[in-house]
Amino acid sequence: MALTKSPFVLTTLFNMKKTQYIIVIFLLSFGMGQGPSASLFQQDKGRDDKGKWIQDHYKYTVGNIDQLEVDIEYGMGEFNLDANMKPKLISGNIFYYPLWFAPEIEYEERSNRGILSIRTDQEDNFVMSDYKIFKNGFNKFEDNSLDFSLPSMVPIELDLDIGMGESNIDFTDLILSRIQIEGGMGEMNVEMHKPNPMVCDFLKIDTGLGSFEAEGLGNINAREVDIEVGMGSADIDYRGHFNHDVEINIEVGMGSIELILPENVNVKAKVHHNFLSSIDMDDLIKKGNYYLTDDWVSDRPTVYLDISVGLGSVDINLR
Repeated sequence: MALTKSPFVLTTLFNMKKTQYIIVIFLLSFGMGQGPSASLFQQDKGRDDKGKWIQDHYKYTVGNIDQLEVDIEYGMGEFNLDANMKPKLISGNIFYYPLWFAPEIEYEERSNRGILSIRTDQEDNFVMSDYKIFKNGFNKFEDNSLDFSLPSMVPIELDLDIGMGESNIDFTDLILSRIQIEGGMGEMNVEMHKPNPMVCDFLKIDTGLGSFEAEGLGNINAREVDIEVGMGSADIDYRGHFNHDVEINIEVGMGSIELILPENVNVKAKVHHNFLSSIDMDDLIKKGNYYLTDDWVSDRPTVYLDISVGLGSVDINLR
């Protein structure tokens, strides 16, 4: 004899199903209780003498996160990065020609960490259109631009890999916990006009074949710094406010670096070079295997320099 469910049981099951659907809809509408608000996306399109162009606009309101990871790989064009006037907002836009350029921009939050990823997929287009690039130069890319502003109230781990073009990076008002910057064949300008509220564990700069200029880099408040200059050039003003010792490792191949350090710190430098290297340490005095500041004061911060030079040049100044 087949068992049948009473009307009361059927009604109870229906209500349970209905309740589950309501809970699911409620959680989805609030992003499961965490994560960013939906991006306020807008897209503009047009055409000019170079073809069809697109400009994408992005806005993300960050949630209750402890850290923001920013990973940017930008191939060619103008790149600008700074702090957002709204402390919990990521905003930006990218202008590009879709025939040559395919951006991928994503933001997500998990485990109290926000992750912003920006990529530009150009390799396939290069393979298919190499002859056009060499025939017409790089004018297809010179109008590309990427502009983003990061929230000023969240500690940031930043990883930048920039190819060709001009880059302008203003770290002022950002909280920076870790920075890696890799340049290609372009020009990069970096500035920091206010002290970093926290200690930055690590700062790495790789100039590639391009030129790198920085002002107020001491304000980043880094504990350890690595600077690599291959065949490019670096002009770095490392003055600023920091109240702890810092280790700066410098490797120069065939390029050049000029480093300005503040006068109110101790400096202890060790230089590895050969007869083809060019070394200018006139503001320091040679004592044994080290170059030292003449007016050494024991209770002030010390900058420890470890410098390796191949065919390039190094110029260290105190101001």
